[in-house]
Amino acid sequence: MHRILSVLLGLTFSVSAAASDGVLEINQACATQTGCFAGDTAGFPVTIVASGSYKLSSNLALNDVNTDGIVLSTDHVSIDLAGFEIRGPVTCSGEIGTASLTCTPSGGQGSGVEVSSPTVIGASVRSGSIRGMGSHGVSLGVQSEVTNLRVRSNASNGINVIFGGNVSANTAYQNGGNGMHALSGSSVSGNTAVHNGGYGIFGSSYSTVSGNTAGFNVSDGIFVYDGATVSNNTASNNFGIGIRAFSGSMVAGNTVRGNASFGLFLREQSAYRDNVVSSNAAGAVSGLSFVNLGNNACDGSTVCP
Repeated sequence: MHRILSVLLGLTFSVSAAASDGVLEINQACATQTGCFAGDTAGFPVTIVASGSYKLSSNLALNDVNTDGIVLSTDHVSIDLAGFEIRGPVTCSGEIGTASLTCTPSGGQGSGVEVSSPTVIGASVRSGSIRGMGSHGVSLGVQSEVTNLRVRSNASNGINVIFGGNVSANTAYQNGGNGMHALSGSSVSGNTAVHNGGYGIFGSSYSTVSGNTAGFNVSDGIFVYDGATVSNNTASNNFGIGIRAFSGSMVAGNTVRGNASFGLFLREQSAYRDNVVSSNAAGAVSGLSFVNLGNNACDGSTVCP
């Protein structure tokens, strides 16, 4: 009797501990059969209507390019993929080292994780893989955070965030659009973007793009709009420009090599310093009304435009 009681007490304690951690699970079984929690119904997408922490406990597999995996319809949601994968039916392929990338099927409306409205605030997604979606791998709203994801073979952008996003420590490979696409005031740091069908990394106005690697992308390696800071990145072997920056941007400490167009292309009052720019097919640096602040190396010379 004492042994039975001890076992029962142990089971009761374990269940209580699991419930008290406040993390709700998402898996293939609940997603397709019952709904995973209050506010969600059976079938994809899994819909999150309450703020809090969520965690995958299995892979999620979808067979429709127009269906989302998980939709967030409320602010301040954190999703830990916990090493699992959200997988759709799209495959993007093309020989790396060529400007060729084709996605089959060609695309749809479904993303791996998506907000119901761009005004949804404070979402975070981390630590897993998203591939084969008809649209974006991840598409989040204001002040969102995307970390430690592998996004591959999604028909549009691998990672898509809007104002004030933080995108760090991710890998984007062979997505049909941009590897990473971040709007105004976002930070994009420590990522790798390789052989994507658009830009490796796109940063809108007043973004910070630092410590990334962008290579073999079909368009520019890194493209930023006005007032951005682009520092300590490597942009190599892209089929457009290595780094393109618009008005009033700072481009500093980057290594830019072997791109099919210019190494750097800078517009109105953008400035550059401490960059190493070499072996780019159209030349080292071009643009309009930019400023050389010094300590740059262009094709083995300290004389740069």
